[in-house]
Amino acid sequence: MKLIGVSGFSRSGKDLYATIAQKILEDVGLKTDGFALAYELKSDLLDLIYTKTGIDVFTEYTIEKNIIRPLLVSYGDLMRKISAGTYWTDKIQDRITNSKADVVFITDIRYDFYPDDECEWIKHKMNGQLVHITRYKLSSIPSNRRVSSTKIVKIYDGAPNDHELLNNPKVKLKADYAFEWEDCSDVCENKVDILTNKYIIDQVTKSLVALKLL
Repeated sequence: MKLIGVSGFSRSGKDLYATIAQKILEDVGLKTDGFALAYELKSDLLDLIYTKTGIDVFTEYTIEKNIIRPLLVSYGDLMRKISAGTYWTDKIQDRITNSKADVVFITDIRYDFYPDDECEWIKHKMNGQLVHITRYKLSSIPSNRRVSSTKIVKIYDGAPNDHELLNNPKVKLKADYAFEWEDCSDVCENKVDILTNKYIIDQVTKSLVALKLL
């Protein structure tokens, strides 16, 4: 079994990357699987949050996600502190071990703070590899005395919270393969368009070749 961790800011396309990578690998005869540390976090708080707020932690509604996100982040950080970064990786360990897949993707490797944190866990304890994704948009920038407003530049996503601001650069440095891709949401009308977009598929394919999975 080969383990691949996927890292990057929230909304950088980590789940999208894993979904397309699994499809590409399955098309060449490999069995794949995917897990998320966030699933364990949400499962821990499922009953509490629903009882107190009536919100399903797995909701797809942005407004509801924004309401419960601070609690999820705080609880996740609390359990990481208590365990020196191993609580969530320990919870997912058995599920990975029991998988029959040739390649397993962990879609949310975010931390490199403690000695045995997520980054060290996947690269050394699990002998896996790490992919880092950076998303950007192409846009003009405001004009001033030195820069024309017609110049198109890459506008990168900012860190959604202090935790990712601190850890993301360190995780990126330890990635076995790091790449940038353009946000295609403006040209893709639906999920099918995104999953079949040639540019996105090509970016994922390049990474799988670099990781020697193809």
